[in-house]
Amino acid sequence: MLDLNIKLLESDAVSDDHERVKMREDKYVCHKCVNDKYVMHHIRQTGNNEQVCSYCKRKRKNIRLEYIVGMINDVFEYYYETFEDIYDTGRGDSAQDVICEELGVEWDVAEDIFQLLCDEYNPYNDYDYVRYNDGFVYRHVNYSSGELAHTWSKATDSLLKETRYFNREVNDFLDSLFRDVDKLKNKDSNSPIKTLTDEVHLFRARVFEDQEEVKQALEQPEKNFGAPPPTLARSGRMNAQGISVFYGATSVNLAIAEVRPPVGSIVVTASFVPLRELKVLDISALDSLSFGSGSKFDPQTRITSERAIFFSTLSRKLTLPTFGKRQDSDYLITQVVADYLSDRNKFKLDGVSFKSTQVDANGEDAETGYNVVLFNKSSAVRHAADESRKYNVEMYEHIEDDQYAFVPKIQLIIEDNKKLRYMDLFSSSHDTNDALQMKTSSMTYHKITGVKYRTSETDIYQGDSIKKQEPPEKFDELKDF
Repeated sequence: MLDLNIKLLESDAVSDDHERVKMREDKYVCHKCVNDKYVMHHIRQTGNNEQVCSYCKRKRKNIRLEYIVGMINDVFEYYYETFEDIYDTGRGDSAQDVICEELGVEWDVAEDIFQLLCDEYNPYNDYDYVRYNDGFVYRHVNYSSGELAHTWSKATDSLLKETRYFNREVNDFLDSLFRDVDKLKNKDSNSPIKTLTDEVHLFRARVFEDQEEVKQALEQPEKNFGAPPPTLARSGRMNAQGISVFYGATSVNLAIAEVRPPVGSIVVTASFVPLRELKVLDISALDSLSFGSGSKFDPQTRITSERAIFFSTLSRKLTLPTFGKRQDSDYLITQVVADYLSDRNKFKLDGVSFKSTQVDANGEDAETGYNVVLFNKSSAVRHAADESRKYNVEMYEHIEDDQYAFVPKIQLIIEDNKKLRYMDLFSSSHDTNDALQMKTSSMTYHKITGVKYRTSETDIYQGDSIKKQEPPEKFDELKDF
């Protein structure tokens, strides 16, 4: 009798399985009953019209409903978190609501899909994790950079512990990341690579302690206000020590803010214009690149979304200020990225640009102003290498008697014509590699009388007093036993 009952139970189980299979086999969905473009295309490509759609009752291209259940499960796994809403908070959606929203189907389709998900992906053992249940709610989570972040972490770790040059792991990663950066577009369909013409003025600022230092620098302004020579080039965000690059900004205020002068110091600003078109990669634009609104059902969407999030993270790392103990390591990473972009003939980049973090978020330069770093190959300033080119500098103008007014003035010292023509034969002042020309007439003397800061404030909460925790008594085997 017992054996008979077991056989009957087994028979019922088999019958139930057959019913579920039959239900799945009997359910078909056509491309018109689905609104997601990727899934619609999938149905058109793989389906047939031999059967009638189970929902609209039309004979169109359709597939078995079970064939898209795996795709829907992947969407839940990657884009949603599961919560048991025991308090009925309503913060989240049912699985059926998610299916309706993401797939673009009616409720009866979503209900059938939900039942298939329960059958296929819920465990047979109650002790295992249950993914689908009517008592659960599902909340959308943001994309993550996933595998890219992991790979970047490994690459930067090798960068910090091994060599920065000829580091294949880092180069391979950057190759995969920037492979088509010249073809990418932001949400306004603009390229992150922009061209600087002679209509763009780039400003540089130098800090001085006194007027005597200023006077000495003004005697050769092209040399002293352009990119520093290799012997004086300090390590910076986009360059290693000894590598000369040009740091500039698109406004005087930005240039001054970037050098962070102390109160009482002197800052002299100068303007430069490109001698040729300069191509720069807008690092800040990496934060808003568009990789298409692709369907969540498309596996490629996950890859592109990870890349978009990683670019956004990289943009912040490359533009946020570094200070304290982390400065050296943070600079190392940004320097390697700059070296990589400079060395790739594929992009033919002259430099990079990025938004300033030193300007007031509500200031006039917040939206339009940006910093520019021109790589070593594109940082030469016309006349900077001409040691014979000098200016007469006067800081004060005589008014009358013993009265003088502070009127800084520079005058180019010109040799006689005969000597000038002879020297021109050997002069490097018109080197074809020159990328910038200094507008000496635009120089400005600034006395720093004050510095404005913008802060965010958070109160430190004063809690109640707590008792000092006494250390636990040492265990004494002889005493206790």
